[in-house]
Amino acid sequence: MPDEPAIRLTDVRVTAAGLRSMLLDPPVDAEDQAILDGVSLDVPVGDVLSVLGESGGGKTTLLRCINRMIDAEAGEVQVLGRSVRDWDVRELRRTAVFVPQRSYLFGGTVRGELIHALRWNNRGAIKMPFGEVLEAVGLSVPQDKPATELSEGQRHRLCIARALLLFPKILMLDEPTGALDVRTAREMLAALVAWARDKGTTLVCVTHRPEDLEVLGGEALILLQGKVAGRYPAADVAARKVDADTSAFLGKPSGVSS
Repeated sequence: MPDEPAIRLTDVRVTAAGLRSMLLDPPVDAEDQAILDGVSLDVPVGDVLSVLGESGGGKTTLLRCINRMIDAEAGEVQVLGRSVRDWDVRELRRTAVFVPQRSYLFGGTVRGELIHALRWNNRGAIKMPFGEVLEAVGLSVPQDKPATELSEGQRHRLCIARALLLFPKILMLDEPTGALDVRTAREMLAALVAWARDKGTTLVCVTHRPEDLEVLGGEALILLQGKVAGRYPAADVAARKVDADTSAFLGKPSGVSS
């Protein structure tokens, strides 16, 4: 169904108590807290969506609901027109790939880390565009370099490059610029947006830096207290052309003094 969005959430609710039941260890004093509270959202195929919000405000939980790392307690989550509960979980997680904020590597070389994607995607020993995906994340290191010798920012970019080799329909990135300086972050995001556009991939990116939106483009979703506080063109958020609550959350742009 070509008119179906890549992602659709309808009245999705997740509570801290629900997370506890999945052994994700929420704060002990927040049993009844709503992490996501009636969140509804459509993301068209091939679009870019940034997600901003308070620390602990449900941004990562939102991404995890999309590929069933977390099951919503209420509401409906659909990927490419199908309820996530109707997908084979392995197929879903290869289709909607989530790259967490923490880097998970296996201790091999840069090339060895990338080769893991061949096994995950059942592609076998075929020629893969290792150079292309490394370029897409701005990682200029020898492929025989041990991954343990990379900086944290380089390790995270390697994890993203590995995810690109799964050729996902949806790519979900959790704080991909957290360990990067501003210039490197902008260069990587620009290359990733170009890669996603070329492949027709829907890109969802959690970020804590409104300045990232200048490069990401598309739209931005603001989550405050587990609810959708607003959805704006990314350029409007970067320029602080938003409502009062969102403006208060965003604060002053970088370089503006009081």
